[in-house]
Amino acid sequence: MTLPLTWDLDSIFPGGSESPELAAFVAQLTADLTTAKAQPALPPLSAETQPQWTETINNLYDLSARLFHAGSFAGCLVSQNVKDDKARMLDGELDALHAQLETLWTNFAAAASQQPDAEWLALLETDALKPVAFDLNEHRTLAKDKLPPEVEALVSELSADGYHAWDQLYNVIAGTKQVQFEEDGETKPMSLGQLQSKYMDAETRETRRRAFELYEETWRELAPVISMALNYQAGFRLTTYRHRGWESVLKEPLFNNRLSRQTLDTMWGVIAQKSDRLLDYFAAKAKVLGVEKLAWYDINAPVGNLNSNFTFAEAADFIVKNLGDINPDIADFCRMAINNRWVESEDRPGKRAGAFCTRLPLKAETRVFMTFNGSYNGLSTLAHELGHGYHGYVLRDMPFGAQRYTMSVAETASTFNELVVTDAYLRQSTDDGERLGLLARKLDDTATFMMNIRARFDFERAFFERRATAQLSVDDLSALMMDAQKTAYHDGLSSYHPLFWASKLHFYITRAPFYNFPYTFGFLFSHGIYALAQEAGAAFKDRYIALLRDTGSMDTETLAKTHLGVDLTQPAFWETAVDEALADVDAFVELANRM
Repeated sequence: MTLPLTWDLDSIFPGGSESPELAAFVAQLTADLTTAKAQPALPPLSAETQPQWTETINNLYDLSARLFHAGSFAGCLVSQNVKDDKARMLDGELDALHAQLETLWTNFAAAASQQPDAEWLALLETDALKPVAFDLNEHRTLAKDKLPPEVEALVSELSADGYHAWDQLYNVIAGTKQVQFEEDGETKPMSLGQLQSKYMDAETRETRRRAFELYEETWRELAPVISMALNYQAGFRLTTYRHRGWESVLKEPLFNNRLSRQTLDTMWGVIAQKSDRLLDYFAAKAKVLGVEKLAWYDINAPVGNLNSNFTFAEAADFIVKNLGDINPDIADFCRMAINNRWVESEDRPGKRAGAFCTRLPLKAETRVFMTFNGSYNGLSTLAHELGHGYHGYVLRDMPFGAQRYTMSVAETASTFNELVVTDAYLRQSTDDGERLGLLARKLDDTATFMMNIRARFDFERAFFERRATAQLSVDDLSALMMDAQKTAYHDGLSSYHPLFWASKLHFYITRAPFYNFPYTFGFLFSHGIYALAQEAGAAFKDRYIALLRDTGSMDTETLAKTHLGVDLTQPAFWETAVDEALADVDAFVELANRM
């Protein structure tokens, strides 16, 4: 059966970036934001003023849903055609509207923080607002911990040309730098992203080594300017925190991810105790590669044989069948999304790189973007992004204020899908080379989440501790990074990447501080859920759906306790999850030795 390879966007706004309906939608949204800004301050909260507060809150959620909807659509347009200048301009216009909406929410939260607790709780007990009480309480709680709203507004305004500008500067430097790399007798210009792919994925070790050495050399050249960006954006953040009275740099990222410090420390503690088991994998992989010990540029080197070649229809059928064996609801969603043209998969020029899934709340639909090339990676990516789509789909009938889930649980459904599909493929494969490649792919991911991201977290925590008293030099930063990598990798490599602090974009994302630990949390949370699902069988289906539906209405510890019956602040769940992720080590070692 032939399946559509392009998505349907016309059912959202016909005509794409030229759509008159889209232009009218954005114009009305802009006008409504202007009207909302002109509204007088809310009166003190009481039984008599409850309707006014409810109307304001509902209006804020309505504006938020409409802006999210327009932003998702614009993102789809830009991704499907990178030369769509009108779509890019729309994206920028919507960014400006986001800033206006953020100010409205800030002012509302500040007003809410000043109301008596009894009146506030009575408001949230009303039928209209009870479903979004958790989200509203978060806004109010954070406002109580911040500076007065007029000061916060000034901080936000200054951030555009200060704090966030360092992020933009980094992107320009990293994105425009090119190098000349020689391969097969031909010298070609490469971006730093292309060079990184070369040192990570090239078949021959000599190519990986030369690419990595050039990569390090280039970042060493850029490091003096890059270190300024890191030092000054950290200084801005620390100064803001100090004036708010925030003692820990983890306060904001933990709040944003609805996590406690105890949960985070417990997770990292279990990883520290158990991740040295990956050294057995490293040793076996080194043997396959014909080296004594893996270097940094060997960690993700391809081994085995993963030259699978699927049609899009075959990939879709494989995903639907195997997800159906563990949860028919997910399989039904995947089939519907593909048949209804919610997936853009065509391999054609002019598309942006990468893959994503986005929600369209006003349509109660999702859209998946990727480029399907017939490989196993393409199959896995399709399963992963459809998992994101399923997560959004089970939330579709909930109020918009109950649909916002955090980065820490955002990968739950996607990684779950990926694990199911990968394990199904492993079970059916009879080719040892293919099985070796699949196991290596899984274990490379495990090493990334348990070691690479642990090193990022440890580095960033140590950096902020030092930066509180002084700026750090290039050498200081590299020394911190080396210490973090040696600890995280249990001193198991022959060489490291001391300039990783300069080359990794995530350290410079100012709108998401500590953009690292949520990845590891989500990876292991999914593994723990997968282990429970395998144990419970068909009975787990309803618990899984209920868990996903509550990701926007509970903190993460309550979510896990309610739907999984586990305490994330204690080691037991994390030990199960880590053991599940490490379960493939012995299989890889045995297969590598046999081959």
